[in-house]
Amino acid sequence: MTEDEYTCEVEKILADHIELAARKLTALLPLVPENTRQIEINILVDQGGEGFLDVRVSLDGPDLYVLNRSIDSHADLFNPVMTEQGLSPALPLMDSDLEDFPVHDVLADCGARWATAVWAKAGQTTCRFPVKVMSPEGYGTFSRGALHMPPAAK
Repeated sequence: MTEDEYTCEVEKILADHIELAARKLTALLPLVPENTRQIEINILVDQGGEGFLDVRVSLDGPDLYVLNRSIDSHADLFNPVMTEQGLSPALPLMDSDLEDFPVHDVLADCGARWATAVWAKAGQTTCRFPVKVMSPEGYGTFSRGALHMPPAAK
């Protein structure tokens, strides 16, 4: 599979889940405690480069456990699971050692673009907190300058 084919497959699967993710994000935002400093949309890819992708919202601020517990029921925007039939949703699994492109980076970039689209789809133009789309492991070309969305003007 080429990089373009892989990107297309991943983006197609993510697009099928944008509505649900936008609903989760819309439900999550009113639950964010006032002492939150920043909302982080984390793009998590597996270290082996096999094609696993999670997109999860977390909060930054004092007492991280309490902050993140407040949004836990809505925090997973995209979270495939391995079933007897394979990965569901069925992201294409790869062998990064055999590919001619950086699977980690492509997957993280797809996830970041999707997360930004989810934010827009949820209509979040009035969020009172800054938002950062990031890959904690540093994957993806976007992560070199993580996507920042400033809080709405008060």
